[in-house]
Amino acid sequence: MQHTLNNQVNNPKGKKKYEFTYQRQKFIWAIIFLLPWFIGLLLLFLLPFMESLRYSFYKLTPAVGEIIAEFVGFDNYFFAINEHVSVATSTSFRVELINTMTDVIFNLPVLLIFSLFMAVLLNMKFKGRALVRAIFFVPVILNSVAVTTALGGGQAINDILAQQGVGQIFDLHFFLLQTGFPEFLVAFVVGLIDRIYDILALSGVPILLFLASIQSIPNHLYEAAKIEGATSYEMFWLITLPNVSPHILTVTVYALVDTFLTSPVATIISDELNKQAWGLSSAMAWIYVLCIIGVLLVVFVLAKIFKIGGSHYEH
Repeated sequence: MQHTLNNQVNNPKGKKKYEFTYQRQKFIWAIIFLLPWFIGLLLLFLLPFMESLRYSFYKLTPAVGEIIAEFVGFDNYFFAINEHVSVATSTSFRVELINTMTDVIFNLPVLLIFSLFMAVLLNMKFKGRALVRAIFFVPVILNSVAVTTALGGGQAINDILAQQGVGQIFDLHFFLLQTGFPEFLVAFVVGLIDRIYDILALSGVPILLFLASIQSIPNHLYEAAKIEGATSYEMFWLITLPNVSPHILTVTVYALVDTFLTSPVATIISDELNKQAWGLSSAMAWIYVLCIIGVLLVVFVLAKIFKIGGSHYEH
């Protein structure tokens, strides 16, 4: 009774006080800080993204004061897949798209294994460890596009070896065939060796991510394993790999994004855009987007099947 009378005295009109709690303050400030990002996402990404889908069904011709749009249906898509040939690169959109998808299939598993292996080695204590870490991260610090152009994508090294006659001294393909290996296995091994330059160029950030993940593992797990007499091999499979596995999906997505951004397909799309073939470039971009979405779906399905990305100790 006394509490009710006090409320009526403090709030004579019977109005409810607005409780400005800490949780509500955090929510309001979160909206304030995220609002510019939402506006940018809407105006600078989503609207142009959907507009490019509409452009992909048109032949756009620039005119004085306007752009003439002629509806052509799926002609841009059919032309990009079946007939397009790039004058600048003397190759086609379809060939480069297939090569990119093939590189993803072969490079990604090797990149993940190599990056994890190097992260484990770089986590060990030895003299010059900081220098070795810097060497592997140099391609990320430097402008990778400029370095790749200067080295010719690794072709300059192959040309030097060819001039010295090294390529004629040892033919790996012929040697592996003579040892009795199947043709498909020989082609796979030789293809991986040819992609060493690309794998090394893309491995900088994945190694750093795996290294950070390994260093976040509590030391007492290794100490307890050593007391129990576990070998380094056993500690890797029972401690390191289970604790690193939640980050494999993150590294995979980063490697995919890096691969797709540096692909010649992106260069072909940019060339067509610069030539004001807006409809054709939009169609190419959407074909590329659909292929990327397909690869990501496959990665997430495999991650779900093999339970990659979750904590090993959840259950």
